[in-house]
Amino acid sequence: TQAYINRGDILLKLNRTKEAQEVYERALFYDNTNPDIYYNLGVVLIEQGRHGQALAYLNKALELDPDHSQALLNSAMLIQESGSDQLRQLAVERLNRIVAKGQDNERVYFNLGMLSMDGGNLDTAEIWFRKAIELKTDFRSALFNLALLLSDSDRPLEAAPFLHQLIKHHPNHTKGLILLGDIYINHLRDLDAAEDCYRRILAVEPDNVQGLHNLCVVMVERGQLASARSCLQQAHALAPHEDYIRKHLDIVETKIQETTKKDNVAEK
Repeated sequence: TQAYINRGDILLKLNRTKEAQEVYERALFYDNTNPDIYYNLGVVLIEQGRHGQALAYLNKALELDPDHSQALLNSAMLIQESGSDQLRQLAVERLNRIVAKGQDNERVYFNLGMLSMDGGNLDTAEIWFRKAIELKTDFRSALFNLALLLSDSDRPLEAAPFLHQLIKHHPNHTKGLILLGDIYINHLRDLDAAEDCYRRILAVEPDNVQGLHNLCVVMVERGQLASARSCLQQAHALAPHEDYIRKHLDIVETKIQETTKKDNVAEK
């Protein structure tokens, strides 16, 4: 049985998931009470995108071994990703079981944080995200979600250090740069730093509409209306169906016309 499991693990690492599934199913023929085989079949089905069936196999592994840490974690992750309100508490209980056993890790804390956010328990979510980051300082998802939580809770200045930590370890994290740029514009009034965020995005993703639009906003804030108009026209060409870009372009056009009229009156 162990030889089948080992061969299945190798096939899974080679991304030959169908063959791995067949090997694990063969192992079940010889030993249908081994929780590791059911767990491994669950992992294969996750890789294949068959999450409902995967959860069934992970649940079977837990029937045989209620303390199977990997089955507890992966099943809780599947439940969290499914967004099921009915199963959320079950996922929390499974993760807390891992914590109680002292086998917790940053993924356990992160998923407890995500489940808390899904349930609207933001204070609890913050605690779990901070614990995840304590264990793994470059934890991309935990850093961004904690920063987003703080920003959405009207605590943007507390979010900024976590965004800097995120960008330090993941320099091209687009959403992190967008959020940091927003804090620079709206709360710190540092247009140069905001511009740097958006230009870093565009250096990697030249067609990033949100990054380009926000760079246009920096130009508007500086009173560079002609440059802002050209910038917004470029953004509108990339995303003609985005109403907010069209609206902002119209506002800039109106401002330019008003400025031109004032200049003409002054000349007269």
